[in-house]
Amino acid sequence: MSTQYENDVLRFNDLRPLTSKISENQAAAETDTYGGRSLATVFASEIASYSDAWAWLKARTAAGNFKRLRLGDYIDVPLTGESQTVRYMIGAIDPYYQCGDQTKRHYIAMVPKAPVAINDDEWKTTSGTYVYWNNPATNNGTEEQPNPYLASNLHRWEIEAFYPKLPQAVKDVIYSQRMLLETRYSASGLLTDSTGWAWADMGPVWSLSETEVYGCCIWGTKGYSVGLDCQFPIFKLAKDRLLGSRVAWWLRSACSGSSAGVCCVNPSGYAGWGSAALAYIRPRPCFLVG
Repeated sequence: MSTQYENDVLRFNDLRPLTSKISENQAAAETDTYGGRSLATVFASEIASYSDAWAWLKARTAAGNFKRLRLGDYIDVPLTGESQTVRYMIGAIDPYYQCGDQTKRHYIAMVPKAPVAINDDEWKTTSGTYVYWNNPATNNGTEEQPNPYLASNLHRWEIEAFYPKLPQAVKDVIYSQRMLLETRYSASGLLTDSTGWAWADMGPVWSLSETEVYGCCIWGTKGYSVGLDCQFPIFKLAKDRLLGSRVAWWLRSACSGSSAGVCCVNPSGYAGWGSAALAYIRPRPCFLVG
């Protein structure tokens, strides 16, 4: 007859493969070497009960069930009408939950693994597969839309060109993003700093702020450019801002001390800024599932 000690040893041996896997995952998280998994593959048995992976992810999110979901896990999104496929990763889970002038429900922020190439002749810059933040160069809003980003060419591209190319299955699960956004407009002339803020709906697809990437205000207007924003955990290290792709990408924050400068992520990973009419910077359009 087995002793209690022998039974405990047998139980421990049975658990060793599981504990070893947990240790590997923990080590990957602590050293930031986790490469992400295909959600469609890992959760195939769960997804089988839904019409597609996006419907499953929305149901999980609505229930506040984030068990086994990890930052960096992804779903590939083929864009309608072109050969480009965008890999959307989990970039943050509930960073603004219950916050805002309208209480936010549970959601997952999906972030492209790499900046998106512009293939439409109508939107491409003179340098190729990039997009202007604004051309002519201005980081000011308008009388009708005092938030610079919402009045920008970049945001028009996101709503008018990029969003229509998303598969319907993705559109069906998007939760519109609403944030406290800087305002920068005066009827008397162009401003070089933002002078206020207001709650505004950014729509189904939007760009990240300087704070959401770097965790603080660097080149933006102190105070007004931050608002509710916090750093997305997917960008906690410098290398996370590139993820292997040394391409500059736009942020939604206007630059302080300038009427034309806009914040961006430099190809080297550091916090940059440049003219809104720079012709070699790409977008990184995000959306919420919820």
